[in-house]
Amino acid sequence: MSVGDVLFAAAEAGLTLKAGMAEDTLKAYPATSLTPELTTAIKEHKAAIIQVLREDELMRRTGVIQSERQVFEIAREYFGLDNPKGIT
Repeated sequence: MSVGDVLFAAAEAGLTLKAGMAEDTLKAYPATSLTPELTTAIKEHKAAIIQVLREDELMRRTGVIQSERQVFEIAREYFGLDNPKGIT
């Protein structure tokens, strides 16, 4: 399972993930949404998930895009998954 898959699975399960800004901690809530498989996957990709969450938080605070991934996320939010504006 890739980091993206883990984050997608967490979102589908209704989980909110929070990374500590100073220390390498990762919290997931509500804990009732954690399955053993998802817990294992999150632990396996903990460092990468923390990095992604910190990049997102930094962009929100500063308005500066930190990665290509954020560019694609912004584009998906604007254009939508179904490309409703008909842009090719």
